[in-house]
Amino acid sequence: MNYSLLLLAAGKNTKMGLGYTKMFYSMDDGETVLHHALQIFLSDQRCKQIVIVTNRTDMPKILLHSDKGKVMIVNGGDRRIDSVYNGLMAIKEDVVLIHDGARPFVKLEAVNRLLGQMDHYKACVLGIQSKDIIKEVYQGFVKETIESNHLMLIQTPQSYKTSFIINCYTRAIMDGIEALDDATIVELTSEEPIKVVDGNHSNYKITTKEDVN
Repeated sequence: MNYSLLLLAAGKNTKMGLGYTKMFYSMDDGETVLHHALQIFLSDQRCKQIVIVTNRTDMPKILLHSDKGKVMIVNGGDRRIDSVYNGLMAIKEDVVLIHDGARPFVKLEAVNRLLGQMDHYKACVLGIQSKDIIKEVYQGFVKETIESNHLMLIQTPQSYKTSFIINCYTRAIMDGIEALDDATIVELTSEEPIKVVDGNHSNYKITTKEDVN
């Protein structure tokens, strides 16, 4: 199944203290976080288009290192919801994978599992069971232990029928909905079921320097 990738790389670095966007942080092999996030999609022949949403400051640097035939760059917005919507307006394929540029360790097997469900569902997400005990904490003290059998940690990429997710984002913007996750937008704007498929614990999001050391 062919698809487009929408890669979000417009976020501001606040927790790594780098002085520049964490997408350009060099990992142990000397390649950037952004480079690693893109590799499986650049080599996957089913991925016909990569739309990178970024900011005006980083755009020239990304353009310099992009495959001009497959990659296009789009300006981000003030909010995540605006950035995703801007990127969706450039998507050409009927299926889109929306991915955080700060997750450079996604595996092709996970992409395959997502795409394998897209003939049956309009919305699919990667999810993993928490390995840790989850507790609700209030003002620095444990309030209660959360039964976690039915709780999952949701990852990206998430896959959607393009026309469907555009409709969801359009409705969210019109209704003034704010959300930091694409599946949440779907939950708040439609009755469509969201299929959860197995992710990988290695597909974590880089937030602090400890995540890459």
